[in-house]
Amino acid sequence: MKIMSKAFSFPSSVALIALLAMTPQLTAQTSPLASTSETVAKAAWGFDKSDIAPDSSVRFGILPNGMRYAIMANKTPVANASIRMRFDIGSTAEADDQRGLAHFLEHMAFNGSKNVPEGEMVKLLERMGLAFGPDTNASTGFTETIYMLDLPQAGDTYIDTGLKLMRETAGELTINPAAVDRERGVVLSEMRARESFGLRQFKDQSVFFAPGTAISKGLPIGTEAVLKNAPAQRIRDFYESYYTPNRATLVVVGDIDPSKIEANIKAKFSDWKAKRTNAPEPDLGKIDPARPFSVDTFIDADVPTSVTIATMRPYAKEVDSAALRKKRLLEGLGSGIVNRRLARLVRQPDARFAGAGMGNGAYLSTAQAATLSITAKDRDWKAALGVGEQELRRALQFGFTKDELAEQLAN
Repeated sequence: MKIMSKAFSFPSSVALIALLAMTPQLTAQTSPLASTSETVAKAAWGFDKSDIAPDSSVRFGILPNGMRYAIMANKTPVANASIRMRFDIGSTAEADDQRGLAHFLEHMAFNGSKNVPEGEMVKLLERMGLAFGPDTNASTGFTETIYMLDLPQAGDTYIDTGLKLMRETAGELTINPAAVDRERGVVLSEMRARESFGLRQFKDQSVFFAPGTAISKGLPIGTEAVLKNAPAQRIRDFYESYYTPNRATLVVVGDIDPSKIEANIKAKFSDWKAKRTNAPEPDLGKIDPARPFSVDTFIDADVPTSVTIATMRPYAKEVDSAALRKKRLLEGLGSGIVNRRLARLVRQPDARFAGAGMGNGAYLSTAQAATLSITAKDRDWKAALGVGEQELRRALQFGFTKDELAEQLAN
């Protein structure tokens, strides 16, 4: 059990990246896999281990250098396109003297590369009608970094420019020391702007929920000391070690011709080679499944009182399959029914809590977590916990009715 100010939430991924896991049964005879070898592409995307076939509307492929790509034609909205480039690496790969440099590197992607001088990338995007933030941005998490472009037009010039910028980001950043020093203030300002009770709570609960793991040692924003003093070379070390083709996935979706996009991707990215090949895999750590019942408190005067019950299990990277999807669907249905029961109780005149919710999911690739969180009224967390625990126990002991299941399926 953990008494804290707010239930934790899992970082969400970019919507387009979701198509990487979209693998319903094929509805056409043509294969959606594209590479020098269909067998290689199947293995690269994990379809060789799954009983679910690739989605025929998505063209999945892999280049000889190991970079994966997925392309999907989608005519809504008309004449628009989106590009995402995801690197399978985040802050958990940082050394102690690199805390925050994975995120700092994301900033440097907009501050000069081999073919796009410092200050020109944003100007180039603005000339194309893109606004920094809404249309072009990036994010760095514990285990991934994602670069995003939403193009107002899907014409050849726009797509070509977008892919060129992604190629520059992938392997041609200059990371000039002077540019790094100019960017320090921006990154430090972002750190200060993010400081909040939610962030303080997340730090506390990460240490409590998953002690000894990589996520308990710090957030992707890093430490002030490193951000102020780290030399540009330490950013370059991270870049050359982990921005490699085998860690990259490129996604293009929009009002496009997949064959033309695929040819463009091959032309621009096939010559990309890893500068370093011996970088260590991040050690995410492990939770102790035999850990005894534990309690922790987090107190902040700015927020209402809430209580969370969490069960942590060892993380297991499961192969995508019909059975796994059915299992997750059932878990989601069960959680949804309990959440609807709790929502009805909140609306009662004599409700003892202001909000509640439960869920299941991976806790940043270090543990499987099942949680029930309740926000108390008048700081009476004991009464709130009693109601929430009783509803959870009722569900576990008696299950659900057919009407509840039908309602949840309909929603």
